[in-house]
Amino acid sequence: MFTLDDKVASVLKKYPYNISFRVRDNIVFLQGEVDSHMEWVEIGLSIGRIRGVEGVVNKITWRGASGKEAREEWRRRVFEEKRNAVVGEYDVVIIGGGVVGAALARELSKYELKTALLEKSTDIAAGTTKANNGMIHAGVEPSRGTLKRMLNVRGNAMYGKLAEELGFRFNRLGSLWLVTPRTLASYRKYLPGLLYNLVLKHVFPWVVKIKGLVNGVRSIKIIRGRRIFELEPFATRDAVAAVYIPSTAVVDPYEVAVALAENAEANGVEIHLETEAVGFIKDGSVIRGVVTNKGVFLCRYVVNSAGLYADEVAALAGSEEYTIHPRKGVLLVFHRDTGVFTRHCLAEIILPQDPYTKGGGINPTVHGNVLWGPTAVEVPDKEDTSVTREEIEHVLNKYSGIVPGFPRDKVIRYFAGVRAATFTEDFVIRPAKWVRNLLHVAGIQSPGLAASPAIAEYAVEKLRGMGLRLKPKTGFNPRRRPMPRAADMSLEELEEKIRMDPAWGRIVCTCEFVSEAEIVEAVRRGAKTLDAVKRRTRAGMGECQGSFCTLETALILSRETGVPLDMLLKEEGRLFNGYVRGEQP
Repeated sequence: MFTLDDKVASVLKKYPYNISFRVRDNIVFLQGEVDSHMEWVEIGLSIGRIRGVEGVVNKITWRGASGKEAREEWRRRVFEEKRNAVVGEYDVVIIGGGVVGAALARELSKYELKTALLEKSTDIAAGTTKANNGMIHAGVEPSRGTLKRMLNVRGNAMYGKLAEELGFRFNRLGSLWLVTPRTLASYRKYLPGLLYNLVLKHVFPWVVKIKGLVNGVRSIKIIRGRRIFELEPFATRDAVAAVYIPSTAVVDPYEVAVALAENAEANGVEIHLETEAVGFIKDGSVIRGVVTNKGVFLCRYVVNSAGLYADEVAALAGSEEYTIHPRKGVLLVFHRDTGVFTRHCLAEIILPQDPYTKGGGINPTVHGNVLWGPTAVEVPDKEDTSVTREEIEHVLNKYSGIVPGFPRDKVIRYFAGVRAATFTEDFVIRPAKWVRNLLHVAGIQSPGLAASPAIAEYAVEKLRGMGLRLKPKTGFNPRRRPMPRAADMSLEELEEKIRMDPAWGRIVCTCEFVSEAEIVEAVRRGAKTLDAVKRRTRAGMGECQGSFCTLETALILSRETGVPLDMLLKEEGRLFNGYVRGEQP
């Protein structure tokens, strides 16, 4: 019978490096040095795949790796300055204001609790959440036995009611996975021609459908021939079959997160922006307070949903159980005119998967644009959202075969997000092993957006199991008034709005038809930066990408907030005038 130590040692023997390790409560700690970042990733993933490993803390270094000394010194300094400045006392403190943190805040707001949500950025969902394709996955992809599978399927089913209550855009348009001669091209040499065609057209689609059914995804259909092109007239004629998954949906991820946060706040949750956790006050194995740059939040329970920085928060708390290895994804945004070229989320199944484009496809958005991507590339820097020409070409080449006639020259923007992956490649939602009142909600990568409402429910039940008393709040209001939008109104409705407030008649962003009144509303709802206004109203997201409306938007923001124009922030520490405001490493 091999022990976990034996299994880890056996895997590490495959690598030409002196890597040491220790195992504590099924968490593997790695030490040593390798030549490259990719070897660091590969070793971590190899250990994470071992049955029984619950987490990998990868302290291996690689040549050229940059240190974190400056940031750690900043944290120590702020900790000493703020450790005695008490902000308040709370039942639960949530660290991290992405879509999962916002969903957690809203779920906790259903109970008689005093809850605080801490977000280090200038706005909700300014990290990973703002930079994904908005797909609400059905749940076919995740492996059996994973939290991803269970919570993806449950979360997908919850979205219809959630959208109705919170008033965010939601479109259950379905997805179509195309089977083409490229799908199993790498295996063709192993199969005679007739058998290959039989497997490609009939057997393989059933394998996908059965996997989905086992995962709990219903209503999956296999379609062939003319029916494919009735659903998707511009899809490649190479498609010999397709797997149709009607429960796939799309949302605006930022809109979802803001809606959750606004409803949580309306139900009593305190949201503290620009508030970064720098340490903890502990009594033995119990956290008594979260120390931030704004002071101490005394608390009974802490939820760590800090995304890309969840591993660093866990280490500060004394329960280092995983390491985040950032994985970048590049997306291309196409003009609304291209919306006619696709009706569903489209993907071409190609096996084995390209390690640099795991999944991805061509997806409509709730706003009418079309997205291509994302890629999936391991990067050493958690803040690396750069996009190279080569990456753009890679996306264009990867997905061009799905809709050959798609106008590739209609790209209006490209961007990248970074996923917070752990080496076990599953969600980590469990009580901390060595801190009694800390709950980890980490490793939330795709399908994290789809799973977020179910993650919140699951996490709150974990808190109940840890001893948190959950008394339902009699006055909980599940509904939130959505942002009114001129673009969605009839002419009669808009005329009535203008009679009540002339600002509705002053259109600031002509590409997206955004009025001054909407920008004012966004600011009054908490937008402090130009990008926060843009994400709430879409001012600057159209064809000209803000060329004509940015200055006017900035003037309105300056007027409404009282912040001088030259001190307005575009996003985070970057000033509107282009200079960077340096406040922390």
